[in-house]
Amino acid sequence: MRILELSVVIGVLAYIIRLLSPSPGIFSWLNFIPLLCLPVLGLHLILEGYRWQMAPAYLLVFMSAMYAFAPQLKDVQLQYFAGLLALGVLGVAIVLSTVFPVFQLPGPTGPYSVGTQIRRLVDTHRREPADPGSNRELMVQIWYPAEPSARGKQAFYRERASTTASDARFALVETHSIVDAPIVAVPTRLPLLLYTPSWDGMRTENTVHAEDLASHGYIVVGIDHPYSSLATVFPDGRVIRTKLVDEDFFSSEAAYAEFLHTAEAEIRLRADDARFVLDELEKLDADDPKGLLGGRVDLARAGIFGFSLGAGAAAQACWLDRRFKACVNLDGMMAGESSRQGAVAPFFIISEPEPPAPESFPNGKQAELREMAFEREQYLQMRKLMSAYGGSWLTITGSEHFNFSDYAFSSPLRRFSNSGPVGAENASRLVGRYMLAFFNLHLMDLDDRVLDPQSPHAPEARLEDWKPRTDERRFHSG
Repeated sequence: MRILELSVVIGVLAYIIRLLSPSPGIFSWLNFIPLLCLPVLGLHLILEGYRWQMAPAYLLVFMSAMYAFAPQLKDVQLQYFAGLLALGVLGVAIVLSTVFPVFQLPGPTGPYSVGTQIRRLVDTHRREPADPGSNRELMVQIWYPAEPSARGKQAFYRERASTTASDARFALVETHSIVDAPIVAVPTRLPLLLYTPSWDGMRTENTVHAEDLASHGYIVVGIDHPYSSLATVFPDGRVIRTKLVDEDFFSSEAAYAEFLHTAEAEIRLRADDARFVLDELEKLDADDPKGLLGGRVDLARAGIFGFSLGAGAAAQACWLDRRFKACVNLDGMMAGESSRQGAVAPFFIISEPEPPAPESFPNGKQAELREMAFEREQYLQMRKLMSAYGGSWLTITGSEHFNFSDYAFSSPLRRFSNSGPVGAENASRLVGRYMLAFFNLHLMDLDDRVLDPQSPHAPEARLEDWKPRTDERRFHSG
């Protein structure tokens, strides 16, 4: 809980103790607690922001204030019953606020402060597939190394307009990035990384890694894909919600086939988006109207990473465009030409342990077996690519899918954060350490031996390395 939230809860709890006391006269001064809670609640709503998980506590503050100064309600039995009821309601608020907290992300580990800026980009050469009368337009967020002396407003994790009642707390989470901070003054251009999000994920879903990489000297650009990302908020107030259906893709053969078709189309669309963003960053390096990126972006040292479906888009972007010099797949799928011929660029997979074979569950439900077959097929195909074209693969024991995004921090209960027993912070630390080492090696020519399979590794980390057997593959460039 945040400070003012906790103050409200403690105040209400103190008044409940007054109601339940067998000798209420001893604690008569506690009658004034509800009145003191009112201004604290006001400050909380103004400074920290409301959230529905605290609604039972908000109600109790007002109800307690009225009850405390209503002489006609001072019956001893009624008071005791009111105390028990209030205690139960307060317990609901505490449980909800703890299970669905305004969470904190781990801080960046690099020597630089982090700045951030949001931009709208319009591709005048492509039409919007979901609205053919309009050009394709994107929203991107830039994280970058800032001057150590930078001060200013901390960026929130999500824009309020991008949330709904169920996830409104994400707009209350403060990040470690300073809005519009001046970029660090260094004599050379900075290496560039693009981030492509998951199925209906958003550009901020891996803020912890974007900030960490920026603190080590990278410019990181996360992309929102309109009609695919959960919500894309434009400067003119438009909010475009996803059109992707988030359902059981494996419930039937028809649903599975539709999922594969949609995933392939999304990966191709997002790969084209990534190439367009790279083109725009090249223009901004030449002339940035906002003065941030002019002369600062090193397009010769560009990489890309993605999570889940976004990992497939990242690999496909590399297959299409040789300007991408390195690619990281965070527990993702692959499709398109890259799923058969590889990413072409140096490729690093960071994932859960090997998925089981469907044959090992002869009595499994059909939907579960389809999902297992899909995951197994993806796993074997990626190992085949590694064997042919080379690359590295880090497996984190005890991890599950959402350990490779910020969502693992969204709840202390694994059931709600969809994370594994490895622990959110531990898994995030491992992903960040190895991903930084990979990009440092291929974009900065810095080798700290972290990616050497013979080097010591954490007990949860299993690293494999393949040397390419062939590099005969076709790819599109330009």
